[in-house]
Amino acid sequence: MSALNSIFSVFLPKEDKFFPMFRRIGEATVEAADLFTQLISETERQKQEEIYPQIKAIETECDQIVINIFDELNDAFVAPFDREDIHELTGMLDDVVDLITSSAKRILLYRPKQIPTKAMHMAEIILEDAKCIRIGMQELKTMSKKPELALEQCQKLHDLEHEGDDVYESFLQELFENEKDAVELVKLKDLMQGMESATDKANSVGKSLKTIIVKYA
Repeated sequence: MSALNSIFSVFLPKEDKFFPMFRRIGEATVEAADLFTQLISETERQKQEEIYPQIKAIETECDQIVINIFDELNDAFVAPFDREDIHELTGMLDDVVDLITSSAKRILLYRPKQIPTKAMHMAEIILEDAKCIRIGMQELKTMSKKPELALEQCQKLHDLEHEGDDVYESFLQELFENEKDAVELVKLKDLMQGMESATDKANSVGKSLKTIIVKYA
């Protein structure tokens, strides 16, 4: 009987396997982004060092979820969306968490003399990105019938990416005009560039999500 159940399980809908994993990545992205805003606002080195391992642990968890999604994708007879779309969306989600983690790591490694106000602004944009991603992942299961909320998140991610570009360009202008310490200049530029890349990847998540909506809504 168990062997027969195993055979029939191949043909069961795959939503119960894929959608909870996507929802967890969405939640974890918010958790990582929230911790990052705490880290970047923290002035005490010890407290920064206490926050970073929590972000790293979330990245490790997400890496495992990504592996699980790809394993399920390889084994599944039926998938809820095109395999190529699932693969792309998963990769983009993973990149966002990776970039949040690497930005946090840069703060610990570089020890900038002062965190610029615009870096804190960028961290807030990343947190808003993460909240949009969380909603988008929550809507994956039902968006074929109700795509409006998911599409709204895609537009927000697009707008946030443009806001991030503006903050980054304004930051660079001020940095090259005012920062006289060449080493500090390189540190801050690299930090902000990594954060700006996170907003770009978040927008890519929105584009990938929108592609799925167009195909299935």
